[in-house]
Formats: sequence, structure tokens, C-alpha cells
Amino acid sequence: MTKKTKATPQSSKPRKESAEPRPAAAPWISMKTGLRVITVASIIMAVLTAWQSIPTVGWGKGILWGVIFGAMLWAVFGLMQLFYRWMR
Repeated sequence: MTKKTKATPQSSKPRKESAEPRPAAAPWISMKTGLRVITVASIIMAVLTAWQSIPTVGWGKGILWGVIFGAMLWAVFGLMQLFYRWMR
């Protein structure tokens, strides 16, 4: 015959919490990394927009639309930065 052992409960010690609570709105990437991502995304967006529009509207307007769409990404970023600063 074998002995059956009772399952022992896990230790009932309270978990150690960190000394400082994390702020609710802590950034998940640094500003430097965010600026790099937005720069790359806006350049890619501008190039793709220009590439798609050049055959239909010509070189001048195609490049202009590419620059406009690339700048719109920066405008959204800047407006959101202002909004977050205003909210804090």
C-alpha cells in the first residue's frame, strides 16, 4: 500500500510589492524611439503616396501629395502631444 499525501497549499506569504507604484500613464517607448518610428513611417507614407499618384496627376502634384500625407502624420503627432500636455 502507498501513502497518499495531502496537497500542501502554496505559501500564504503576501507578495512583495514594488516600493513605488507605476504611474497610470507611463510611456511604453521612449520619445527618441517614437520620433524614429514616426520619421520612418512618414517617409514611407510620403514615398508610397507619391509613387501611387505620379502616374495619374504628374510629378509635381504627386510629390506634393506625398509631402502632404507625410506631414499629416507629424501634425497628428504634434496635436496629440499638445492634447496630452493640456490634460496633465
